[in-house]
Amino acid sequence: MHVLPDNHQPLSAGEGSALVRRFWALYQARRWSEAQALLAPSAECLWWATQERFRGADAVVHVNAVYPEGWTIHLLDVQALADGRVLSLVRVDQDGHSFYANSYFLIRDGLIQQIDEYWSDVQAAPAWRRDPLAPLVGRAAMAVDRRCGLPLALSGSPNQD
Repeated sequence: MHVLPDNHQPLSAGEGSALVRRFWALYQARRWSEAQALLAPSAECLWWATQERFRGADAVVHVNAVYPEGWTIHLLDVQALADGRVLSLVRVDQDGHSFYANSYFLIRDGLIQQIDEYWSDVQAAPAWRRDPLAPLVGRAAMAVDRRCGLPLALSGSPNQD
């Protein structure tokens, strides 16, 4: 559990979830400076799957702003957690490939302090689980995930919504 001194105030569950939804919507809209304004100056983002840490709000936004273009974010779920963090699940589609991220947002004083992200790409199951000569009990292939997700539309004005 992440604990900050008592003088740091968490947002309500609804406010925290709304902030995370707005963050993803701003990323999808490529409105980088507005997204950065939702981050504490000392915010950091941890990409655990690739063992990378991005320190500072400018670094967190920059790595996403320079990511090769052509991606679309689908926000599939947002949940306020009992410890005050907000968990989101996104699917990112790019060039016929899909990636998933479970992201844990630590929010204090109305700003995102830390994002712990766990990324995974969509890939075929390993051959041993697809072996028709030794089928696994209860295993079935799933259809491609094409859920549209939650709306990420922002209003026309950069300072609204």
